[in-house]
Amino acid sequence: MPATDLAPSAPVLTLRQPWVRWQYALLTISALLLLWIFEQSDLDRQIALQLFDSELGIFPLRRNWFLEAVLHRGAKQATYILVAASLYLCWQGWKGRVDWLPPRNALLAAIGMVAIPVATSTIKLLTNRYCPWDIVDFGGYAPYLNLFAPAPQGMKAGQCFPAGHASTGFLWIVWAVALRPAGLRVARLGLLAALLAGGVLGAVRMLQGAHFLSHTLWTLWLAWALSVTLALLVRADLAPGRRATAVSP
Repeated sequence: MPATDLAPSAPVLTLRQPWVRWQYALLTISALLLLWIFEQSDLDRQIALQLFDSELGIFPLRRNWFLEAVLHRGAKQATYILVAASLYLCWQGWKGRVDWLPPRNALLAAIGMVAIPVATSTIKLLTNRYCPWDIVDFGGYAPYLNLFAPAPQGMKAGQCFPAGHASTGFLWIVWAVALRPAGLRVARLGLLAALLAGGVLGAVRMLQGAHFLSHTLWTLWLAWALSVTLALLVRADLAPGRRATAVSP
């Protein structure tokens, strides 16, 4: 059994709390904006065209050593190690051995780090979007499809949406929620680190022709939505700075 989950004064996270309502309002607005911008325009393809060499018929950076070996394969391996180390930290928090990480927040972080990439991979199996390098406009074989369009009859469905590699960066967003008891400054630094990691990894795959911009942004949205929802489900302690205040001399 874990140590006492929360101090007696810790608020229980519910749908009635302003923070939760505000998060879901922002999630709803951002989802509508993503749908409106990318489903009603050709922005994805126009950006990809800037990265495509029409004369050579390839994305020039697709086989770039640094992007592929370091920022793709290397970053993925580094993420496995960091997640494993973080899961151990979560276990210590769950046992009540980490003052700034309440047990329920440790549970939130542990589940989120696993659930975000798993959910991303699962959604890939349910959608039909192709990668840019698979699309006829960029030397491939498949048509460009809107988000809810079915795959062409007789053609294998695309499995390129959302962006899997970006999810290995955006999965750290759950820590921006879990770390709130350690102080808003710490939580915001965690959020910034997650956004930078996911943004860089997403940009790498865009440069290589593996994903469109919308794929990466929807992965960010998914990580955000899961982090908030999991916090609600585990009733995480999100009182800003409460733990930091409690353990300060």
